[in-house]
Amino acid sequence: MRVANQRLQQRLTGDDATRGELSLITPGSIGLAIYPHLLALQRESPGLAIRHRFGPTAEVIDAVLDNRVEFGIATQRPEDPRLSVSLFAREALELVVPAGERVSGWDDLERLGFIDHPDGHDMATRLLSRCFPGNPGIRWLPCCGFTNQIGLILAPVAEGLGFSVVPRFARETFAKHEAIQVVEGLPEVVDNLWLLHRAEWPLSARASRVLSWLNARLLSAPSGEGGE
Repeated sequence: MRVANQRLQQRLTGDDATRGELSLITPGSIGLAIYPHLLALQRESPGLAIRHRFGPTAEVIDAVLDNRVEFGIATQRPEDPRLSVSLFAREALELVVPAGERVSGWDDLERLGFIDHPDGHDMATRLLSRCFPGNPGIRWLPCCGFTNQIGLILAPVAEGLGFSVVPRFARETFAKHEAIQVVEGLPEVVDNLWLLHRAEWPLSARASRVLSWLNARLLSAPSGEGGE
């Protein structure tokens, strides 16, 4: 609590857009996408200290409410009057397979096998139920691997060990683009990403500058219908 109060006091006094500390928390996929842009901003403004944490939506909400961070990005829109909530970006789910693989039916997924992750079953169910109506479900596919590191989910896919379903930003930030491919022509499932901050205080000049910087550099509106 003491640290949270100190950060609140820093936010309300000496509000300089180019100096001081800014704290934020994001889920892994969007966090991977924005982190290089945050570093670029720090190089431009060496007096700026950015504290970027990764966490799931529940942790994001708690951190914002407890003043441990100034703002967060969440994958679900919270209904809490203490929070100001606005759309930050939209992110499609993608079916990613090893480069050169052809997927035209459920049998191809059975042959490849599934690379799981903490949100894997949920994401795969939401996307594959639209792509392959009437399928028996992700639990009936062979599981060929699991990792809880967002940046490593596609590593076994790149090695030809299976397929996975991941958010678009996770795929875009994966280094070995040539070793994977997105299955094209599928129905879209697009999630909204929500910007959260405490409703009773305006964002600091630092936070406003960071968000403007990110908005100018991030492709934040893929086509398709809004998600949940």
